[in-house]
Amino acid sequence: MRVPVFALILFVLFGCGKKVEVIPPADTAVNNAQVPPVVHPNDSVSYLALGDSYTYGAGVSQSGSYPYQLTAQLSGQHYLISEPRVVAFQGWTAADLLAGIQAADIARKFDFVTLLIGVNDERRNTDRATYTTQVDQLITQATQYARGYSRRVFVLSIPDWSVTPFAAGMDKAKIKAEVTMFNAINEAECKKLGANYVDISTVQALAANDETLTAGDGLHPSAKMYALWVGQLLPVVKGAFGSVH
Repeated sequence: MRVPVFALILFVLFGCGKKVEVIPPADTAVNNAQVPPVVHPNDSVSYLALGDSYTYGAGVSQSGSYPYQLTAQLSGQHYLISEPRVVAFQGWTAADLLAGIQAADIARKFDFVTLLIGVNDERRNTDRATYTTQVDQLITQATQYARGYSRRVFVLSIPDWSVTPFAAGMDKAKIKAEVTMFNAINEAECKKLGANYVDISTVQALAANDETLTAGDGLHPSAKMYALWVGQLLPVVKGAFGSVH
């Protein structure tokens, strides 16, 4: 069932959670060095989306969220993709997402996995070393859900929320610098573990001068912005499928 949008925006972005460590399952080999099988149009495709309120799409309809827009785009290109499995909640940090994945008790594997996490760690100033370890765990676990293929894991950059109306009156330079710092950790961990890093910073910056790219809460992306994210993500996913044409 889809998570409702709460009226308390500060809680939505910065909710609290208990830090935990989740050890990835030991029953699946991690095939980082192996080339996964090609996924062709008309093949069945399954998709797991992991994250926080940016993933389930706070402030927009379910169909407007980026996992559902990505699914619609792939379906329109003749991939037989099922509805995405979404594990995400408002205010989640990397530690909260690890706990959420454990609680979800996901037994199946997927053809690809997206991960978007870190804005709440940035806002709450999570220790960088701790965050790095948790992102490492998340990418490793996402890889195992992606049938052991790190090339089928796609980590989206944390959106720079300093460009939104919500940040009015705040230290925007500080917010931007902190988001950049956490994104550097995400990118480095992707490089180390063989996952794809998808930088949506360029399109996110457009929100500074276009209010239609922000949802009604003044903070989260609108469906129009999520469509721009999908425009960045789709070719990378298809490239990893090995079926770009």
